[in-house]
Amino acid sequence: MTEALHVVTQAIVEIRPDLGESPSEITRHSALFYAADPGQPVLGLDSMEALELIAVLEREFGVELADTGIRIADLRTVGDVADAMSGAL
Repeated sequence: MTEALHVVTQAIVEIRPDLGESPSEITRHSALFYAADPGQPVLGLDSMEALELIAVLEREFGVELADTGIRIADLRTVGDVADAMSGAL
């Protein structure tokens, strides 16, 4: 697991402790909100949890997403978030 993916996964578990009961449920392919493809794992974050995730990640990575080229609308999976945060460093 890459460093960024680990940090993103830990941030998600911090926000949604119920997801930490089975860490294997959170993968690069896990959808944050809803599945784009049948059979895709879904974390089911709501809008408040998404805002909390952004705040945690901005603090952890020392960036402001508004100051980067990252479009929040493009972050659909855990892997998308990890890749974006890796590029933001």
